[in-house]
Formats: sequence, C-alpha cells, structure tokens
Amino acid sequence: MTGSSALMAIGHILMCYTLFFSFHANMALGYGATVVESNKSHAPPSCSGTTTGLRVVHKYGPCSPSGLKKTSAVASQILVQDKLRVRAMNSRLHNSRTIGLEGEGTTDTYLQNDLPGAGNFLVKVGFGTPLQYFNLALDTGSYVTWVQCEPCTESPCPQQQNASLYDPSFSSTYSNAPCWPSCNYTQIYLDESKSSGVFVRDTVSIGQDFQIPEFIFLCAEPDKETGDFGEADGILGLGLASSGDKFPTFSLATQTANLFGGVFCHCLPSSGNSGYVYFGEEARERCPFSGTYTRLLRNQASDDSYYFVNLIAITLGQKKVEVPWGIFSSPGTIIDSGTVITHLPSSVYSELSQEFDRLMSEFPPANPSNDGVLKACYNLVDQDNMAIPEMVLHFENLDVHLDQTAVTWKGNNDMSQVCFAFAAKENEGDVTIIGNHQQQKLNMLFNIPDRMLEIGPGEC
Repeated sequence: MTGSSALMAIGHILMCYTLFFSFHANMALGYGATVVESNKSHAPPSCSGTTTGLRVVHKYGPCSPSGLKKTSAVASQILVQDKLRVRAMNSRLHNSRTIGLEGEGTTDTYLQNDLPGAGNFLVKVGFGTPLQYFNLALDTGSYVTWVQCEPCTESPCPQQQNASLYDPSFSSTYSNAPCWPSCNYTQIYLDESKSSGVFVRDTVSIGQDFQIPEFIFLCAEPDKETGDFGEADGILGLGLASSGDKFPTFSLATQTANLFGGVFCHCLPSSGNSGYVYFGEEARERCPFSGTYTRLLRNQASDDSYYFVNLIAITLGQKKVEVPWGIFSSPGTIIDSGTVITHLPSSVYSELSQEFDRLMSEFPPANPSNDGVLKACYNLVDQDNMAIPEMVLHFENLDVHLDQTAVTWKGNNDMSQVCFAFAAKENEGDVTIIGNHQQQKLNMLFNIPDRMLEIGPGEC
C-alpha cells in the first residue's frame, strides 16, 4: 500500500468512527429531542437579560439581589416549600383548609391567602415617599400585595432603625386604609408560620414608569419564631380576588383597572438571566398578541380565585398523553407563578415519566429527590452534547413548546441528579397545576376582562 492510499484508508476509518458515535450519541433520545451543550466551565455565572419593564430575577441566581447560588440543600428546600404550597392550594379549593378562627373580642381578620411557597422569582417594588424598595415574590396565585414592615406604636415615633422594613410613619404619602379601624389581620399558614399586621395606603412604584398613589396593601410583621419567607420581603399579588374573599377590592388588578385595564405579561427567566413584567398597553406592545390564545375558565366552585385553563394533552418526544378534565371543584388546570413544579394526574405523570425513562435508558440512574417529589432522575455527569426531549403543552386552541430548561430539574450544582421536572398529584381529587419552572422563557399575556391567556416565546 502506498503512503497516499494508507492516509486515505486511515481517513476513511476515522470518518466511519465519527459517524458511528455521532449517530449513537443522538440515538438515545430519538426524535423530538434538543441537543444541549454541556457546560463544564468553572467561571462564575453572570447576570444577563432585559433592563426594561419590572425586572424579574431568580432569587438563587447571579441576578439575585443577595447574589445567592442554588445548592443541593436549597434545591431540596425549594421542593419541600413547593409541596406545602400545593397542599394549601388544594385544601382551599376543597374548602377544607384551617387557617384559624376569628377569636372572640378581637377585630382581626383571617385571610385565606396561600402559603408563599418557595417564592423563586423576585421583583423590586417601591413603597412610600421617599420611595423605599423591597424585593417581593411574584405570585399569580395570590391577590393581596404585602410587604414586611415595622409600624410605629410609640408616640413620638423613633427614628427609623431597620431599612429593610417598610415604616409607614416615615412616608409623607401614607394614610389609613378605607377599612379603618377594622384593618387588622392575622395570617396562619399550613406550615404554622404566621404573619400579622394591618392594611395601609401609600404610593407604590411598579417598574420604571408607574407610580400608583393611595395603593392599599398589607403592612405585615411575620412571626419571629415561625415566620420564614426567605429572601422575599413580601409578595406582589397578581392573582384574582373573588367575591368570597375578605377584601376583593384590594387586589392589584382591581386597584389598577383604570390604569392597566386588567392586562399584564410576564416572562420568568432561567436562574442565570433576568425577566420582566409589563402592564397595560406596554404589555400588549412588548408581548404582542399573535391571534392565538386559550380561554381563562370560570370556576364557580372557587369563585375565580385562580387562573384556570383547559390543558388537553402533553407531548414528550413523540408520545402524546391526553389530560383528563378536572374533577370535584376544579374545572381545569391552574397557571401559577408561585408554584414551582407542575403537578399532573397520576395516570398522565406515569405515562410521561415512563417515556422519559425510556428515552434516558442509556444513562445511569440517580436517586430521586429527597422529598420524594421528583422520581425519574439520572446522572448526566460528563455527558457531552446531551439531548433533552422536547415537550409541548396542548391547551385549548394553543400549543406551547417548552424551553429545554423547563423539562428537567437539577438537584445538585452539577449534572449528577437531573430529574424529570414534573410530579404526580398526591390525591386524584387535587387540581392540576402548571408551575413556574415550566413557564421559563415564555411570554404569558393575561387579559382578565376578555378572559384570555396568550403564551409564546419570550425574550428573557
């Protein structure tokens, strides 16, 4: 064999090896998969994303105001808090939740808000004059906005000591809420944490362009022994208030109806980026309507306290699984930014997780999450060009393609525990919930008056 022919033979062999391994590397997940480059860089992640609108950040990412990074302990804690929130939501829907009873001789009102949960996504909102900014959890499952505060109970009031707490006595635009003097409230959650305080009225600044005078919100003092709401200073409630709630006119949607017209859009980012919330006409411009939407359903049983939609089916790779219609008090599926993991009927979850296991069968399994929520987990350390199966949520009149980051959940800092980011409902009578992990990088345009929800690719 001549030298040139030997070189040609070697080149041919190398090409065959390349094609062989390329084929089998992508064969594991078959059709309907997205190839993802593994990130082996040890450089600290940087914060990127939009700077317009009301900025949304993940509280355990580099964009977080406290600069926290997600660890395995934090990931486990998130799932535990999430489980408690889901239980609270279902208890409320089934009218079996015990929050506490109004005590004799008191003027306290007990609110039926849901457990704050993990509160993964934070926005910075200004209160009072001069403005003081606080990091609030973005929550479409709660209608009341509240911030931790330390109201003055002395006369004269001392100088403000704690800058991390809202103090109404240091705001020139503060006034009593219209429910005065019966504005006191106490909130006891299912995990036995508690917050108490009073409704107040003050100027609130949302985003770069909107200052809302005389906005009514809760001035809350969490219980120092049991109250633990993490890095959030409170909650920005974007949810619906029902006529059965104690103070339905105090919701943000109701108080800003003339300003925003009941329209807002959010894009929840992955942990390394920032997202946004837009309101009113700005929401329509920044999240333009494509002409395809799904209905926001009316739920007589829960009196429209949540955003319900009709989830028809889910596709994983090439397998499509039908989702049964809601039972008991739930007419469909809740879209919730305060819940993390999507909870599905057990039959749906079983079929999808089995398909996920089949697609991942060539990789070593990993232990389920410590809390038992996530069960289909794999060790993907040193797996280059990993392929994550594509997923589509099929709503009534609308198909939504999930970002690949929404399909799996990393239990550790590395790829040693990568889980299918969906869970089975604890009870068949529980409601189906689409959590914020599956809403990542999507524009979610809520039109409350027209009862429409548009979902499409976002820019966060």
